Amino acid sequence: MAKCASISPPRYPVEVEYLEYGYNLHAERGRGQFVGMVDKGSPADLGGLRMGDRIFAVNGHSIVGESHKKVVERIKENAVRCEMLVISEEGAQWYQEQGIEINMSLPNIERVRLQLKYEGI
Repeated sequence: MAKCASISPPRYPVEVEYLEYGYNLHAERGRGQFVGMVDKGSPADLGGLRMGDRIFAVNGHSIVGESHKKVVERIKENAVRCEMLVISEEGAQWYQEQGIEINMSLPNIERVRLQLKYEGI
């Protein structure tokens, strides 16, 4: 696989036990689902989510082509735990140019495990 040193690999960053994740989600018609604002110090921030990250999978399921509503449902399947496969938009474009599909089987995924306890959970 051709590699570009300036392109970050896909990340699988959010596995939390917490009341809220600390980010918002937005869809761009025909382009997919993206991470919007990320609250500083939130589980999303600590797990490495960045504003503009493109989301490719939620809780092990590819979300490519799914509606915004369905993606939100997948995120809310478990009230205190969410796992997502994300990459920067620049990274997503690079993989597309190389003809490489971004999915959970890529060998270079950076896996981040974040476990926080929220009082009362």
